[in-house]
Amino acid sequence: MKEVKAFIKSASLSDLEKAQTLLGDAIAKYTEQQHAKQEVLDLLKAKGLTLYDLQDVANDKRTKVMPKYQIEFEGKIVKWTGRGKRPKAFQGVELTEHLA
Repeated sequence: MKEVKAFIKSASLSDLEKAQTLLGDAIAKYTEQQHAKQEVLDLLKAKGLTLYDLQDVANDKRTKVMPKYQIEFEGKIVKWTGRGKRPKAFQGVELTEHLA
């Protein structure tokens, strides 16, 4: 902001008029962009979509694995795919009894 004040003090009338035109154009462009953003958000809301719905989630190379086992443990439902380390909830239980 100091630079702007220094420019104003030292600029000629024609420089100030050019700056005023540039600032007016920048403000108009910014306002137009804000209105466009709001229109897009309103349209998404009207269609029941979110910004996440527009993202390309195909970039994730990992495959999603559905849980194979399910058990109630300490009042919560715990699900496990059968991959990786066995969760505490499934320690010492017969897995075939808890197929999801």
